[in-house]
Amino acid sequence: MNKAIVAIACFVFVISIPAHAGPSQREQQLFDLVNHEREKAGLNKLEWSDRLAQAALAHSRLLAENRDLSHQFPGEPLLQERVGATGLRFNSVAENVAASPDVETAHSALMKSPGHRANILHQDYNSMGISIVERDHELFITQDFAHTLASYTEKQFRDSVIATFNQARRSGKLPPVDVVTDSRLRKAACSQDMHTNKMIQNIPGASGLLVFSLSEPGTLPDDARKFTADKTLQRINIGVCLQAGGATGFSRFWVVAAFYRSAE
Repeated sequence: MNKAIVAIACFVFVISIPAHAGPSQREQQLFDLVNHEREKAGLNKLEWSDRLAQAALAHSRLLAENRDLSHQFPGEPLLQERVGATGLRFNSVAENVAASPDVETAHSALMKSPGHRANILHQDYNSMGISIVERDHELFITQDFAHTLASYTEKQFRDSVIATFNQARRSGKLPPVDVVTDSRLRKAACSQDMHTNKMIQNIPGASGLLVFSLSEPGTLPDDARKFTADKTLQRINIGVCLQAGGATGFSRFWVVAAFYRSAE
């Protein structure tokens, strides 16, 4: 090919290979070019992600093998599934692919393509991984972008949800509530059981029950915020379960909380 060929697909929502061991010289060059464009546009620079690069490597190998540009070859998982399989936590993802004789030509062509440019300059993305595979003097390039989320254990996530809840109570001049970790509720969270009316019948003394999911623990759904203002609330039993990857590739935490009021 005498010039770069580019294809575009943007997925906004979340192949087992060895971990990517940091960017090569060409990948670093392209990474720096992307961040230079973002800096000129007044956007945050992207962080390099080995996990995104790992997903990109699997795809670049297929680009080179097929000598063709596509975002999904026969038998290949969807982009969000490929990224989710690396263990990365994210809530949006996108991909650029290109074939070019050199990095500069590829970058120039990507920036002249409205769709590719939009991915490169997307304000929500904070991470990027690149893989470049060479075949017959042609570079087959995959750029994977994502808005990545912090990683939490179930305990860390549960503790953060409770801290957010009790902080809201303190802001309303109410005392914090006692919290009990409940294995039954964790089991319900893992099964994503939404039958709250039936579930509460098996939880003696509970005056309310909520089931909800969150990607990050810093905010509470409206129904949970209502309980922060309950002056009679005394205790919360809680179960938290991480739903990682799956068919969508996006990970989130499911929470089941039972609320107990003091006797009036």
